[in-house]
Amino acid sequence: MKIEISKRFVKDAQKITDKRVLAKIKQVLVEAQQVDSLVALNDLEEMSGYPDFYRVKFDYRYRIGIYCEGDIIKFLRVGSRESFYKKFP
Repeated sequence: MKIEISKRFVKDAQKITDKRVLAKIKQVLVEAQQVDSLVALNDLEEMSGYPDFYRVKFDYRYRIGIYCEGDIIKFLRVGSRESFYKKFP
């Protein structure tokens, strides 16, 4: 699948200083490019009440917010669990 990364996602990722978490973000991005369908992503869950919006749990504290449009996955937000659900979607 194709991926698109929003400017907000980049800004959110730049605020994260933990190299282990940044490596996991990179791993999720690489995995998203290689999958054939959205359901093949690990730890993916649809956001209730928001069709086509999903979140990926990639660390015990961090989440990635994505939007799926056809065969394009748009990475919109990344953040800690405490603030992620206040800002996404």
